[in-house]
Amino acid sequence: MTNKTKIPFFSIVTVCYNEEKNIKKTCESIIKQGYKNFEWIIIDGKSTDKTLEIIKKYGKKIPKVISEKDSGVYNAMNKGIVKTKGEYILFLNGGDYLKDKDVLQEIANFIQKDKKQGEIYYGDLLYDNGEIVTFKKSKLDKKFFKTKTISHQATFIKRQLFEKYGYYDEQYKIVADFDFWIRAIIKGGAKVKYLPIIVSVFDQTGISADYKLAKKQIKERSEVLIKHGLIGKTETIFAEAKWFILTMLKKLGFYSIIRETYRKIVKR
Repeated sequence: MTNKTKIPFFSIVTVCYNEEKNIKKTCESIIKQGYKNFEWIIIDGKSTDKTLEIIKKYGKKIPKVISEKDSGVYNAMNKGIVKTKGEYILFLNGGDYLKDKDVLQEIANFIQKDKKQGEIYYGDLLYDNGEIVTFKKSKLDKKFFKTKTISHQATFIKRQLFEKYGYYDEQYKIVADFDFWIRAIIKGGAKVKYLPIIVSVFDQTGISADYKLAKKQIKERSEVLIKHGLIGKTETIFAEAKWFILTMLKKLGFYSIIRETYRKIVKR
């Protein structure tokens, strides 16, 4: 059987905790997909609000729902990995949602036509404020990861990579996915392919988008970069400062305004 005829089987893992205000849009985006060759697993952190009540309304449309206490989002994501059977895993957590009903079909078509199949397929992301994060011209090398990252909400990861490079390192509470990208892509040489579509919409109320946790996020990023030898300790101050400024501009809504103003000036 060739890659052109093989139909990809996806595993979608949704991690959530007290997401009664946002879980519906996540669920709706998944069950409305035209492409049906996927499994969907929800890992709930023992929610105390109405999250589980909302999830239960979808009945058999969600084959696996696990609700138990965890030690953090990456602990829950690791639990999800263990339960998956798909060739590629997508982590679409509570509040995030697929951009439209054709996303999975588009990605499946792309993978089917790809003669040299990738181990990681990453696409573009849409913030819920309308800002698009595109990686069209990005080269995922050491320079890229010094200041940027790709989004797990828009990335399909071959399940075998977690067996090869290890699961998410739970000592990191905010950037364990960033650490995994470096282990798999930079140090492991995993085959990466860009998906020229907007895959999902990012909920900016999550922990990685919380400006109150920006200091911890910066600290964890620096620890990861130093650990993997991407920066030295002398570079940490500059890396932290740049990341902090970009993060704050995004959270305050100024980043897109500054970027568009810059583009207009350059075009003149």
